[in-house]
Amino acid sequence: MSEIALLVSVFSLCVAALSLGWQIALWLLGGRRVSIQLRHGVLGDGGIAAGPVGNGKANDISSMRHQVFVGPEVVGVDVINVGRLPLTVSEYSLRVKGGQFSFVPHGEVIGRPLPFRLEPGESETWYVDAADARALARVHRDMGKRVAEVFMAVKLGTREEKRTKQTLALL
Repeated sequence: MSEIALLVSVFSLCVAALSLGWQIALWLLGGRRVSIQLRHGVLGDGGIAAGPVGNGKANDISSMRHQVFVGPEVVGVDVINVGRLPLTVSEYSLRVKGGQFSFVPHGEVIGRPLPFRLEPGESETWYVDAADARALARVHRDMGKRVAEVFMAVKLGTREEKRTKQTLALL
């Protein structure tokens, strides 16, 4: 009889430990989580043709220039809500790797107006003109800094900042 009681208590302990582990996993993975990716492309009359930046090199946009995409070259940030709660994107900026200043578009936002609320599973993309990236890099070079790559960052409503892991050698 005592062996059965011991087996029942060990089984109960295992079930309780699994339940606790599951609750911790839900708590860690269930909040606001965001995934961001750097994009590069060109603005056209009807929209933007852009793709993800893979190896730090700019996408070849010369073939798009021969089509209808004759607007300015753009750098963008794709924001995806991968969590279980909604989140708010309050600001996005272009940064120079190794630099101290950033470019935050306020007047001419290419994308949805900010602040923007993303529900779970939704995504949105914002862009800046690549000429602004080059100008920001020139400012840093004039200050004596060696810069060669840009990246994007977003600020969430919680004041948390997320940066793209990818950089772009656009300069």
